[in-house]
Amino acid sequence: MTNDTKVPERKLRHKGAHRVGAAGSLPAIDRGSIAVSAPVDNPAWRIKRPPNCAWPFKPGDISPLKWWRTLPSDAFRDAEQVLLLATLERIRVLHGSDDLAAALTGDAAAAIDVAFALMPIDVTTLATDIAMSALMRCALAPNATAALVMAQIVGLTILDLGLATELAASWYSHGLHHSSDPHKFSQAETALLAAFRDRHYDGESP
Repeated sequence: MTNDTKVPERKLRHKGAHRVGAAGSLPAIDRGSIAVSAPVDNPAWRIKRPPNCAWPFKPGDISPLKWWRTLPSDAFRDAEQVLLLATLERIRVLHGSDDLAAALTGDAAAAIDVAFALMPIDVTTLATDIAMSALMRCALAPNATAALVMAQIVGLTILDLGLATELAASWYSHGLHHSSDPHKFSQAETALLAAFRDRHYDGESP
């Protein structure tokens, strides 16, 4: 597992006038049978969903390629990960570039490069879903750096369902939990939050 947790400066300079919503610390979210893990307690994370509010989606209700933008990191148990891997394996046979092929097989560095090449994500396409699903696969491996990049990209993307901040926090928590150097990893949080504060979410009410 790689643990180079420095957030790439060039990628944090994400243009746009968007910010994260109302202030408040990260609440514990009741997700039924899904294990809840929320070590992020920095009040700068601005989570609007009320405590004990059930997560609105389940893996079985959504295409695996859309999981990255609809489900938190702790929704992925063994069954979901097996289905994700099978989905990416089918795509690997059909699609293209060397970087994407490597990303689809679990090469974290390639997955990070492919995902960053999409930024800023203004429109979600099939290519976006494939690239981000490959990155998510690496984050779940687990790979702390991939999880941090997941948090960054998700947090800087306007999602139709308005859950970007909660999803970003979940991936940050996942990466922090699996990092071999949590102190170093947590230093990246300042850069992440600064980027999130600079971006207002059009789809989220303040």
